[in-house]
Amino acid sequence: MLRVLNSQSRQKEDFKPIDPAGKDVRMYVCGPTVYDSLHLGHARAAITPDIVRRYLAYKGYTVRFVSNFTDIDDKIIRRANAEKRDWKELTEYHIAEFHAMMKTLNVLPATLYPKATEHIPEMIEIVNVLIAKNHAYVAADGDVYFDTTTYARYGNLSGRVIEEDDAGHSQRISDERMKVKKHPGDFVLWKLAKPGEPFWESPWGKGRPGWHLECSAMSRKHLGVPFDIHGGGQDLLFPHHEDEKAQTECAYCEELKNGESVNYWVHNGFLTLNNEKMSKSLGNVKWLREMVWPEGPHDPMAVRMIFLSAHYRAPINFEPGLFDEASARLDRIYNAIEAIDRANFAAATPVNTSEKSATITAFETAMDDDFNTAGALAAVFDLVSIINKELTSKAPNAELLHTARRDLITVLNTLGIRSERASKPSASDGGDSLKLVDLLLQVRQDVRAAKLWPVSDKIRNGLKDLGYEVEDLPGGKWTVKKK
Repeated sequence: MLRVLNSQSRQKEDFKPIDPAGKDVRMYVCGPTVYDSLHLGHARAAITPDIVRRYLAYKGYTVRFVSNFTDIDDKIIRRANAEKRDWKELTEYHIAEFHAMMKTLNVLPATLYPKATEHIPEMIEIVNVLIAKNHAYVAADGDVYFDTTTYARYGNLSGRVIEEDDAGHSQRISDERMKVKKHPGDFVLWKLAKPGEPFWESPWGKGRPGWHLECSAMSRKHLGVPFDIHGGGQDLLFPHHEDEKAQTECAYCEELKNGESVNYWVHNGFLTLNNEKMSKSLGNVKWLREMVWPEGPHDPMAVRMIFLSAHYRAPINFEPGLFDEASARLDRIYNAIEAIDRANFAAATPVNTSEKSATITAFETAMDDDFNTAGALAAVFDLVSIINKELTSKAPNAELLHTARRDLITVLNTLGIRSERASKPSASDGGDSLKLVDLLLQVRQDVRAAKLWPVSDKIRNGLKDLGYEVEDLPGGKWTVKKK
């Protein structure tokens, strides 16, 4: 029986899907705010739910997996203004970069990647419902706030009481905004646009949604409420998930059987640098593109191995030596598989095909205990030791080795580790050439902003000669495809 530590109850609970047939699982994970490149902390936030999803599929469940993009917020607007770029162009660029990096890390594509800007009507609907139910109000400055005092269970997820929330929310808002709120813990649902900012029409004026609102709208639209699993980093527990939970459950309480919008809240631990949370705002990030192929020195599977070696809820303090250790562990696995293949034992018949092997049993036991990947890897390396011992024996057992290889591949696939050793791509495979193409595209955007159209066309035609088709889209957006 799979048991999951629910962040809300702070206890391990038996996993039981909402689906009456027990087959389908609905899972939502908060995706990135797409204003900059990804760092190693983002990699952990993506790999953790990928492992959960893969293991659920291994257990026989059909998983509908939704992960969003926050493609409008203050950070995006500030970055676009600083770079003199259209905010839509900025977000589309980093969304494309995200997809490329997820493929590199062997993260399965989501069933759906909704964007916040595509769900403005749904967010306006939620605000209207909350106002009608007296859970929200229009403040003197025209912004709309959620009234936390109207929800008795506010703080139930994070374990905070409403008095403690005052300081947490107060640190995130200006003095001006504090003056118009009924309670310091109240949070914004709809904020009026400042001059020059992107906006959408609403009953309360031209503006845009608050950050917490988007996930309530997208999860309900694409999964319904309640749904099974909500994932994200530990830093999202409060205030983001606490606020999201409050507004969803107040707006759509009639749709909830037990009052809960999510059955299991799952949060991965921080990735720290010098024991401080890795964060763009703190300026202590390790950019993913600089760490892994094709630009960086390390196999992307080493990133997975680093995170798999610890429990997903445990903090990891990044040190350069972690990559060396992870690479050595990968080598042990690949060496064992390759040794079996060189000896031609892969053609043998596996033994005990109708029964679970000791390796598979140990793997499942570990993963059933709240996705304990460290325990799962222990089963992997126990099997590698058995393989190496058998290969050096006087009369290696071909059937045993074939079965061991089969089990090893099964476990690796479930953990998302590629089962074949890869080499760093050369420049002709997309290493240095991709860096050059990216640079040319950035330069082209600058010259387009300066309305130097002949130069822009020259760069586009030059890229076409190199095999890269650039298509300009409305609103300053563009796409590039390798011919």
